[in-house]
Amino acid sequence: MTRNRSLACLFGILASLAALTPHATASDWPSFRGPNHDGISTETDWSSDFPEDAPTIAWRRNVGFGASSMIVVGDHVFTMGNLKDSNEDVIYALNVADGSVAWKFAYANPFEQRQFEGGTAATPTANDGHLYTLGSNGDIHCLAIADGKLVWKRNAGADFGGSQPNWKYAGSPLVHGDLVILDIGGNGNSTLALDKKTGEKVWGSGADIAGYAPPIPFKNGETPAVLVFKGKAMVALALADGKELWRIPWKTSYDVNASAPFVLGDKVFISSGYPTGRGALFQLGEGGPTKLWENADVKTKMNDAVYHDGHVYAISEKLGVLMCIRMTDGETVWTQKGAGQHGNLAIAGGKLILLTDSGQLAICNATPTGYNPISKTQILDKRTWVNPVIANGRIYCRDNSGNLACLDVRAKK
Repeated sequence: MTRNRSLACLFGILASLAALTPHATASDWPSFRGPNHDGISTETDWSSDFPEDAPTIAWRRNVGFGASSMIVVGDHVFTMGNLKDSNEDVIYALNVADGSVAWKFAYANPFEQRQFEGGTAATPTANDGHLYTLGSNGDIHCLAIADGKLVWKRNAGADFGGSQPNWKYAGSPLVHGDLVILDIGGNGNSTLALDKKTGEKVWGSGADIAGYAPPIPFKNGETPAVLVFKGKAMVALALADGKELWRIPWKTSYDVNASAPFVLGDKVFISSGYPTGRGALFQLGEGGPTKLWENADVKTKMNDAVYHDGHVYAISEKLGVLMCIRMTDGETVWTQKGAGQHGNLAIAGGKLILLTDSGQLAICNATPTGYNPISKTQILDKRTWVNPVIANGRIYCRDNSGNLACLDVRAKK
């Protein structure tokens, strides 16, 4: 009896711990632009056909000012925003079922508008039971996903000599292996690698002005590496020690390199906005990258392109169009007006999920034959620069004022 009671007690403890630990699923979205940092979801069991005037909105909640996107792990969606009245950033864990707050973590950060709505800009990253965030002021937090308890905290400027870019920090943390990689600017620590468990510095590299895009992992030949889109260049660094492998000079107005690149095998696609903006494909090789083509009409100011089946899809601020570009030669296949200048894209099951900068959500087939809309609805009514997210049968959309909407697109059984 004693042994049975002991076993029952043990199983009870294990069950309690399991209940507190978020369970990752195949369709989770654990970091900015998803599990592979490319805006592509493995989601297939979802319905892209919903009524324009009566979509199934599961819930809405305001999470504070900012352009931070969302991540999803198991039964929780995580994001962050700035509360203007209390001058603090808040990191939220919300229940996916109803949007209720599972926990929240707040820290002081005075509100600044910064020529838009202001607030937070980077997106949280989930890894191995922990949440990693970068505030616009350089505060770096590691929290326990289960309850939001602080594990460690650092500040990019005070602790590592980081130098904020003009519109403050926006590049979401990359967690890869045992490292947290951050683009913080500054001399000697422009790119910073921290031990994800302790927050201690592992290496610092370079003296570039920081950009606004997230670091992206890739393989440079056989060398594990990271791409960091600095204010004036795309830089490749060895993950082991931060040694620079190569760089591509990339000048953009006001040093705003904010669009995340994507890597496809031995090629990398880069784009940016403003009059000097363009999209370009580079071939990676032993002698460094070689440009294969450039398309000057691709001007992604603060949004990101996606790839599907031999084509790149991007929203260009030039004329405010959605574009389809052939990957082999960079030729524009088609354009479609109405996307707004700063809308954002994700893709799942061969379908584009388009959230325009005016808050309209549209679903269309990702095909070179032309724009082929399936569904659309006005889901938000304020300026929207935030990447949409699809995970586990739900689409999450948020505007810069912090209005977050969850659309239930689970396939009907």
